[in-house]
Amino acid sequence: MAPKKKNKPNAETAPPPKGKEAVKLVAGLFFAALSVYTLVALLSYLFTWAEDQSLLSRPDVWSAIVPVENGAGKIGFFWANFLLSKLFGLGAFVFPFFFAAIAGYSLKIKNFNLVKLFYLSMYGAIIISLLFSFIFGFTRFDDWFGNGVGGSYGYFVNRWLIAMLGAPGAGGVILVAFVAWLVLLNRNFVHWINRGIYSLFHRRPKKGKGANVVSDGNGADGLEKSVKEDVADGIAGVVAGDIAGVEEAGAKDGGLDNVNGSVAGASVPFEIYERDYSQADEDGPEGAALDSAQESPSVQNVEGGPELIIEEVEDDDFTKDLPKGSLDTLFDPRLDLPRYKAPGVDLLNDYTNKIYKVSNEELERNNRKIVKTLSDYKISIEKIYARTGPTVTLYEIVPSAGVRISQIKRLEDDIALSLAARGVRIIAPIPGTNAVGIEVANSKPSVVPMKLLLEDPRFRSSEYDLPVVIGRTISNESMMFDLAKMPHLLVAGATGQGKSVGLNAIITSLLYTKHPSEMKMVLIDPKKVELSLYSKIEKHFLAKLPDSDDAIITDTQKVVYTLKSLTIEMDARYDLLKLAHVRTVKEYNEKFLSRKLNPLKGHRYMHYIVVVIDEFADLLMTAGREIEEPIVRLAQLARAIGIHLVIATQRPTTNIITGLIKANFPARIAFRVISNIDSRTILETTGANQLVGRGDMLISVNGEITRVQCAFIDTPEVERITAFIGDQQGYSSAHFLPEYSGEEGDGSGIGDVDLGKRDKLFDEAAKLVVQFQQGSTSLIQRRMNLGYNRAGRIMDQLEAAGIVGPSEGSKARQVLVSDFMALDRILSSLD
Repeated sequence: MAPKKKNKPNAETAPPPKGKEAVKLVAGLFFAALSVYTLVALLSYLFTWAEDQSLLSRPDVWSAIVPVENGAGKIGFFWANFLLSKLFGLGAFVFPFFFAAIAGYSLKIKNFNLVKLFYLSMYGAIIISLLFSFIFGFTRFDDWFGNGVGGSYGYFVNRWLIAMLGAPGAGGVILVAFVAWLVLLNRNFVHWINRGIYSLFHRRPKKGKGANVVSDGNGADGLEKSVKEDVADGIAGVVAGDIAGVEEAGAKDGGLDNVNGSVAGASVPFEIYERDYSQADEDGPEGAALDSAQESPSVQNVEGGPELIIEEVEDDDFTKDLPKGSLDTLFDPRLDLPRYKAPGVDLLNDYTNKIYKVSNEELERNNRKIVKTLSDYKISIEKIYARTGPTVTLYEIVPSAGVRISQIKRLEDDIALSLAARGVRIIAPIPGTNAVGIEVANSKPSVVPMKLLLEDPRFRSSEYDLPVVIGRTISNESMMFDLAKMPHLLVAGATGQGKSVGLNAIITSLLYTKHPSEMKMVLIDPKKVELSLYSKIEKHFLAKLPDSDDAIITDTQKVVYTLKSLTIEMDARYDLLKLAHVRTVKEYNEKFLSRKLNPLKGHRYMHYIVVVIDEFADLLMTAGREIEEPIVRLAQLARAIGIHLVIATQRPTTNIITGLIKANFPARIAFRVISNIDSRTILETTGANQLVGRGDMLISVNGEITRVQCAFIDTPEVERITAFIGDQQGYSSAHFLPEYSGEEGDGSGIGDVDLGKRDKLFDEAAKLVVQFQQGSTSLIQRRMNLGYNRAGRIMDQLEAAGIVGPSEGSKARQVLVSDFMALDRILSSLD
């Protein structure tokens, strides 16, 4: 029997030994006290340094009772003298804040990137020392603290710089270095500096010349408030935004606990890879991505948008003909709702009592059983690695030379019988490795709280257009993807296996990261109860037909009309992309926001539209081809213009998930299904029939399959989120999709309208249309407070009278009458 080796835990990510929490507590309290003590000593030194200078030359300063003026005593005076006089001068005030950050990290008040914070603190102390030494070197305060307010370091380095570059050159170098530190501290300083430079060279034009200054009540105030919030969020982000990069080097070596040894009774080396569940992503392999992600604005902030003051236009610029205030839409679209705030993670539960850790005894027991089962069939292996996840543990087996993978694959049922466990699945081989994977369900599966996933720094700093975080992998890493690049998602699984919770996780991810002006959702729920919770956010995020009463679409006929309306919107968007000479909605919006597209020619900001369909099988049963045709068309063409589909079904059969559907949905999620035939229908391979249920799922993206435990978000949490959003100021109504009246309206001609039976408000509506030069049914609805059907009849009468042109889909009709004199002649001829 091989002797059992002692485990060698990884120093960075090993499970916390006994007493480690006590050490962290003591260290946190120590650094908190040191922070306060250092700050008191430095502040007191500013005012009493001259009186206490005699202490430096007294030989009996430590043995005798010597009066000291510094509020922190003798030690405080010498400590402050060392930092202020001997080192960095006023730059030393950076250190109390650094000590406070260490205290917060140790006491788990906040997670900080201590490595990055250390370098920023040292760089800040040095550059502040140089800056103040240079500035005050030309004043009468150049002898403060002995060598000036910049300390000895600042004094000598500053003298060397001036000797080498002269005063102007030295000042320029120090200023550039100081600005670079500010930019590293907060990326928003780039925008502030740009605004300052812009304001210096582009003064506000006088009235009647140049450009208009947009001031639309709430708009300017809202932007100012948003910018202030960006400042606060950005500064906090320096110490709180980049958590995951603290120990990047250790993460690259595995990011997991590596316990080497031999299991009793087995000669196969066995390594257990574990990860602290609550902080699994803080030092993951992608931690380094946060540094580059800081260069992009937070998805909750309005940053980097065009300025409030519009540049003076040239004579051939289209903006010269725009009325005052009409340029508002050219700015950041978030200004539509400038006071909107995204929901906070405090609305979600953390479920800490439902998170369990897999014991080493269970891992070693399963290891022995796997080794024994394989040895019974004369299959030798070299090594086993165990990676624990929230629901399953992956045992990576390195077979000996000459062992066929198919031999291990055939033993799937025998291994499941030996382990007496559910959800045993064999991956032969694991892509990119020389190992075979055996996934075994944990005896006590853990819940993956949505709150922890949304707090993941990698997700919060991602640059995805439609970011979605849906669960955790076997390695306890957050499973994130960009829905805009999927570009559509198919979700399937048996009843009660977690599809609805998965849809809630997808919707919640989008609600937490997108502004109402950037994204709209079309929610289709034939069961009438699964998505009804989101009706509260109708005026913020939902889209519907103009004549629809409910934003959550449940009627099958309304579903058909809505999907065909989306195809009209798709065609209209492609027409605008063609006019703008771009290929994607992202390129189009960039040109529109940079004032390169003329709103008077029909151009507009294009928000993303996410269509969520629950119980797709029920829709096909009731409407059949009427449903499938527009969905296939949207799936084939809508990806480039920002319309993305998320379809869920509990019947993953071939007559529901047809070849056309599968061909246009490369991203698929499979929850537990009953048979391997259903698994093949969804994923083109088996495996979904071996899942354990309750959120256990397989995600296939372009053929690559990953096992994930879906995030859990309960109904009360969704209610709190929707209530938080719904209580804020929203739009006047849900976003209206293009008009679609059904097939029976397609064959009706203008000759069917009897102008002798005109509506009583016909004349008033005609004047309204001519006044605004916009032939839109929704305009008549809003301005005249009419229902959709009556406004539509009036619009048909206006077309028959020759006042507006025919319908052009989602575009407003062309107004054929240019002035009121011509309109009066038409109205007189009708009487």
